[in-house]
Amino acid sequence: MKRILITFLLVGYLLIGCSNQEAHTNYTSPSRQEVDDFISEHNIDPLTIEETKDSTVLLLQNGIYYLSNNENDKLIEDYVGWSGNDEQKVNLGLSSTGMPHAHVIINDERLLDEAKEVEVKFHDGTTVTQPLEGKRGLILFYDKSKRNLTIQSELHLSIYNQDRTVIYEDSL
Repeated sequence: MKRILITFLLVGYLLIGCSNQEAHTNYTSPSRQEVDDFISEHNIDPLTIEETKDSTVLLLQNGIYYLSNNENDKLIEDYVGWSGNDEQKVNLGLSSTGMPHAHVIINDERLLDEAKEVEVKFHDGTTVTQPLEGKRGLILFYDKSKRNLTIQSELHLSIYNQDRTVIYEDSL
């Protein structure tokens, strides 16, 4: 009987300890040098790099890396990949949880030459607009300052030319 009680207390202590530790984990965005080292070590060529308070997001042709430092300054990496759709004019994707964001990759050279601005309208009407500035890929955050959000997986993409005329549209 005593042995069972001790085992129960140890298991209970470990469970409480783990849940308590998770609640206080603080992540920070890695330094630019750490990001550059990661890119070099993994031999990748990001289409764009976006920094937030607690992570750096690297958009690739067929995936996204999320890089963060934990409270021990250890680099943590998460990768989400997808199969190549390089034949489509534009690849459009959405991450609807955590720090929701859309990603846009323009594969068509003619469209890329004419495109000046990308606009994403999320399900609730929230609109985010960014200039292309010569990039093939963009990450457009629903709200870059908020964490632990969940939004509906619906959005509308508009790509504009210099005259602010829509030259491409798509929806998810």
